[in-house]
Amino acid sequence: MRYSTLLLLATTACAQRLNPYPSLHLPTRASGPLPTLFKRDTFAEPCEEVSASWAAAGPEATRVLIGGQLAYDCLTSVPVDTDGDLVQIQELKNFVEFQTTTSYLKDPEFRILDNPVVDVQESLDQIAAGVKNGSFTSEFHVQQALRLLFLSAGDFHFQWQADILGVLPIARIGGAVLQLSKDGVALPELYLQTDVTDALVSNFTPSVITTINGQNATEYLYNVSRLVDYHDSDARYNRVFANQALGAIGDDSDGPWITQEVYDGPETKFGFANGTNATIQTVAVLRPQIFNFSGVTDGLSFFNKFCQGVPDEEPEASAVPTPTANSTTAVSTFVPAPTQVPGYPKPVMLQSSLKFQGYFLNGSDYSDVVVLAIPAFDPTIGEGTNETDPNVETQKKMRSFFEFARSSGKKKLVIDLRGNGGGTIDMGYETFKQLFPSEEPFGGTRYRAHESWEVFTAAVSDFVANTTFAETNETGYAGVVQASATLAYQGLLNETHEPFKNFREYYGPYIHNNDTFTALRRYNFSNNINGYTQAGSGFELTGYLSNSPAPPQPFEAPNIVILQDGLCGSTCAIFSELMREQGHVQTISIGGRPQNGPMQTIGGTKGAQVLNMGSIVSLFGQALQVTLETMGLAVAKRVENTAFGAIINTTQLYIRTSHLSASNPLFGRVNSLDNLRQNDTEQVPLEFIYEAADCRLFETLASRQDPTVLWKLAVDAKWGNGKCVDGSMGDKTAIGVVTNQTFNANNQQNLTEPTSGAVTSTKASGMMVGIVAIVSAALLVL
Repeated sequence: MRYSTLLLLATTACAQRLNPYPSLHLPTRASGPLPTLFKRDTFAEPCEEVSASWAAAGPEATRVLIGGQLAYDCLTSVPVDTDGDLVQIQELKNFVEFQTTTSYLKDPEFRILDNPVVDVQESLDQIAAGVKNGSFTSEFHVQQALRLLFLSAGDFHFQWQADILGVLPIARIGGAVLQLSKDGVALPELYLQTDVTDALVSNFTPSVITTINGQNATEYLYNVSRLVDYHDSDARYNRVFANQALGAIGDDSDGPWITQEVYDGPETKFGFANGTNATIQTVAVLRPQIFNFSGVTDGLSFFNKFCQGVPDEEPEASAVPTPTANSTTAVSTFVPAPTQVPGYPKPVMLQSSLKFQGYFLNGSDYSDVVVLAIPAFDPTIGEGTNETDPNVETQKKMRSFFEFARSSGKKKLVIDLRGNGGGTIDMGYETFKQLFPSEEPFGGTRYRAHESWEVFTAAVSDFVANTTFAETNETGYAGVVQASATLAYQGLLNETHEPFKNFREYYGPYIHNNDTFTALRRYNFSNNINGYTQAGSGFELTGYLSNSPAPPQPFEAPNIVILQDGLCGSTCAIFSELMREQGHVQTISIGGRPQNGPMQTIGGTKGAQVLNMGSIVSLFGQALQVTLETMGLAVAKRVENTAFGAIINTTQLYIRTSHLSASNPLFGRVNSLDNLRQNDTEQVPLEFIYEAADCRLFETLASRQDPTVLWKLAVDAKWGNGKCVDGSMGDKTAIGVVTNQTFNANNQQNLTEPTSGAVTSTKASGMMVGIVAIVSAALLVL
């Protein structure tokens, strides 16, 4: 029955980071000048020379490097598509209505640290005005301005990436940088990763990087990090470097230092403390198997080839599906389960996709400590398991791990969330419930209320309430109710954990910060039909339904500490909020800018759900079809003549989106749900609340080689005689200060006077001038 597919995409709604920097698999070292692939000729246009490089490499080549300047010259020769861009911008404005944080982004009161005030809708109008009056000199600059606008929100749930930005990615070759402290608390210094690698296998002594392109190296990297979609300065700075936790499971990417958002010149020059220098080239990556440059001779032919939708003769990248356990083409040969994460010690527990890992620490001072490492909350079914649901597999693995830890006499738990950008929403709640089974998770969220969303949610809720259809088509009705998941108010609970009386009580709208929102809503984990995001899938949370009663609490709150590097966001932020506010668990931040003082634990989005723009179009289209079939043509036409219809009729975004993923036909998304703190009468989204960690540490060379070194530094800082970075303890926003709980009763030498948490160094504030200039120019704030 076709009704059973209504809103099916809603069941996959999640909260996680979307990686805009896929690994280009560049060589780790520069190897001299780029090779000449063809006899040098005189080319009339830079795109013609790029095309010649493509032809010389041949269609079987997987990756060809060309000069970064050549690629940039080609990209900036593409003419502006005035008419198409104006339609595209209006369609983007339609989707910005779903973004929950827009009124806060433009309010100076809520822009803490060095985050700029951003009026997204007004900025889109400014870009449109620039397109009309000819201020933009190339199509590349138009799309880059849109990209930078979305990035300036500091919310990785809020993204748009156009086709032209992915055809010739520009990157530094052999320029990866590490930040290392000598002992975990001393201010770290910068090194070339290749130098550190050489030092590990020879007598080579690496020298500290002091300058980049003639500027202070730290300031230079910080300016680059300002283009990262995180809301915290230290988190952005951490994103410049390779991430150990994500790299170990194969999920790390090149990041903004290697893959350039804004072209940074044909080369990068490093100056070292020992007086030496090194220069690396800027390159662009041709991928002949993805982008066919035949017939490209100039900017206009480039546009016609790559900026008019997916060419009919070329399949999209990644269009061939990978066989899965449920695929008819899946290989039946049993493959052993993974036994170890690369670069990590032997685990006690390992989920099949490596997303949940359990370890016991060795050593007399650490014999009662276990580590739960969660680099992502999005487990999938990996090799060597008989389970078919990754959430169920993870639930069982984690429960067994905690039971084994308790029976083995383990008393302390370190939770390593480094690199965690989110995942499946319910897995954040599940992990919390296993650690604090007696707590009812709050998890208050809300949508932004606007015309098209009201029409849609009213239609869904009306259908769920349609008893006539329920009686005449029981199977179809049940399918819709289950598939609608948490989009209909009937399956949700209000702030006091009671059902909503009617649609108007749920939807409102309610006014906060001069904007309109739905009522605060909570999941109902006792309703396995449509009370939570995985309802109906067979997955039931610990402590509810068939998984009740829950096992006993495995660790006391004072015996738990969380490690975070600021990259936490989405589901990770949901979990962290529950652990902080209801579990009162203290935290240690890792890394950040090389300065003393506090650091936030969460620098990624604190939004509670992301919706892809393509999913919104599909949801609306399916809802309109059901409206037509159940309520008639007249009602359907009235619905389509609202803002709802503008979403359904989206066309230009599908043409101009990045086409690098067959599974994501529209590379744009919005934060659809705010996460709100319990008892906050002002309902300020957590995104705009500063929260310092209780302690801070830096990575060392030893910890980069072996994560147990970092885990033991954390154990010593929390329960032993270890130290924290000077000035990093005692911030008034740290949960230990809020709850009046000492971080380490054995050692308080790092305790300082509480700070406001929102104060940045003079140096960082000064650097803001440069980045604002870049963004302002891109947005044509003239």
